[in-house]
Amino acid sequence: MSEAVLEMKTPKKIVIEWIDHILDRKKWDGTRLAREAKLAPSTILRLLNDPEHPFIPTLKTLQKIAEASGYPIPRKVTEALGAPKMEAPENGEEESSSGSSESRRARLRTFQVELRHVSSLPASLQAATTSARREGAYVPAPAQLADDETAFAFYMPDDSFEPWVKSGTLMYATKRRDPVRNDVLVVTDKNERTKLRLLLGIDEDGLRMLKQFGSEEEERLGFDDIKDIAILVGLIKTI
Repeated sequence: MSEAVLEMKTPKKIVIEWIDHILDRKKWDGTRLAREAKLAPSTILRLLNDPEHPFIPTLKTLQKIAEASGYPIPRKVTEALGAPKMEAPENGEEESSSGSSESRRARLRTFQVELRHVSSLPASLQAATTSARREGAYVPAPAQLADDETAFAFYMPDDSFEPWVKSGTLMYATKRRDPVRNDVLVVTDKNERTKLRLLLGIDEDGLRMLKQFGSEEEERLGFDDIKDIAILVGLIKTI
């Protein structure tokens, strides 16, 4: 048997990874999650504590977990449980005479992007926090990002934009184009520290940025010190 087959995740494993992500982000245990979702504690604990048990929760149960936690069910979870990849029309919407138009609307409703871990802490300290880096988490994305394969989501890593943007706000970024003056940048340096800055200009030495909204304090960052850069394109909510 090939290594690829051995590494394939079962539907139950995919569900457990999503629930583990929720518990990690919310700082809850399984009992607290069950209580908030109005489920029997055994529903969650049996799933987490007995990997050999054949029990897999239904999509209805997972929706209760999503509503209680504020974390939408990732597309890979619904697909692992056998849900169709495209949602049916909602709110009694009639079928369009153009199949391609209806398919696009359905795709826009279900489009999701990767939820990345970013932190204002240096790499040496990030591992010590409970916001551990996790792979494979996804969240629904705004419709304008549906065709953007470079887009991703993240939580505001610090309070540098308060009171306009609170720490913990769910935000979206893209790498589809190069940054220009007055873009808000998501900049990660070589030490894995991520920060949001208003771009004032680009010259041969690097980026010239505004350190905080409402301030005139500038910050410079050389090109050689940048590990990753993206452009902020939207925000949704706070946690």
